[in-house]
Amino acid sequence: MLASSHALLISIVGIIILLRLKLHPWLTIFIGSLIVSLLVLPLRSLPELIFSTAINKQTIELLVIIASAMTLSRLMELKGLLTQLAANMERIGPRLALLLTPSIIGFVPMPAGALVSATAIRDLVKRMRLNPEQATFINYWFRHIWELFLPVYPAIITASVIFSIPITSLMITLLPMAALATSLGVIITISIIKPEVPPSNSEKPANSILYGFFKAAWPVLLLITIVLLGLNAAIAFPLTLVLLAVQQKAKWLDIKQSLKYGLDPKILLLLYAVMLYKATIETSGAADELFADMQSIGLPAVVILVTLPFLISFSTGNTMAFVGISFPLLFTFIASGPQINIWALLLAFISGEVGYILSPLHLCLVLSTQYFEASLSKVYRYLTPPLFIIEAVAILVYYLGTV
Repeated sequence: MLASSHALLISIVGIIILLRLKLHPWLTIFIGSLIVSLLVLPLRSLPELIFSTAINKQTIELLVIIASAMTLSRLMELKGLLTQLAANMERIGPRLALLLTPSIIGFVPMPAGALVSATAIRDLVKRMRLNPEQATFINYWFRHIWELFLPVYPAIITASVIFSIPITSLMITLLPMAALATSLGVIITISIIKPEVPPSNSEKPANSILYGFFKAAWPVLLLITIVLLGLNAAIAFPLTLVLLAVQQKAKWLDIKQSLKYGLDPKILLLLYAVMLYKATIETSGAADELFADMQSIGLPAVVILVTLPFLISFSTGNTMAFVGISFPLLFTFIASGPQINIWALLLAFISGEVGYILSPLHLCLVLSTQYFEASLSKVYRYLTPPLFIIEAVAILVYYLGTV
């Protein structure tokens, strides 16, 4: 039977090839799961793994959250709230609106949140004459800048718990990297956007920008608030959806259209396929074996700190996966003495985030690319250069910090 680490690498290559062949993402990821399962696990365990993943609490919660988020975004779109939000932000400036809208929505740690922000900036993207790949990059990039240091995201909290360090210390350590990511995104966006932007046709009354923002964005702000207060996202999203429907006095036709959009079978199958792939990796022990292989061939610590988190996050499209799987394995490198090597932790975390942003299994990337009808390979042309710079800086910081 093939080593599980080798099966994992084969499945990653297979997923990339199938995506290039334009096979639908849900089927591609499902096949990736089958590759690992058939190469490593007993054949009789496959039906049980497929069924147990379908009824798993995490899978069900993810389906509820995504279906609610998509239904919510569609209803906000139908009732004109997303257009109002983008138009209101545009009163500060079109370029700034293009950056701020996904950034504001990014405060909410929700799966596929880039789909909500993509819907919000759609009209602005059209008027600014951005091509699908440019729109996808800007929306996707600024939706995720907060994940590099903001403690509302589970990966930051989990990392601080694993290494028993104050979350504020981890935030301060990662903040410069978040600032670098923001700066690179701004530079690329400025080079993309044409100097002349068609004026908005909005005839919205001259209310204050702040009032207009709250009026249009209250569902998103409510979500942020109740999630930060500790309410489970699987409850927070449906609750906000119901409140929006009541507040907007939504007609049955609006609700029907929104539900049809939110319950798209292809999207639900994609979510299930991602969870199945994650479960397959955990069941096969592929990540543990990959780490053991790296150690056995004598790779330097810096290579392991970069490669292991990157491969796990790239192959799962999940930040909790790379933190939960790779960080315990990297404990001896990051906490080898009485003091935590904060620079090693920074390098491992940033490497995982880079893999996460590049992952073809990342729901935000897949859904945002589909929404704007962009080419994933062309989107990578925008993503790769700034991510390479961020990774290079993280490696440099690690070397300077450990001298």
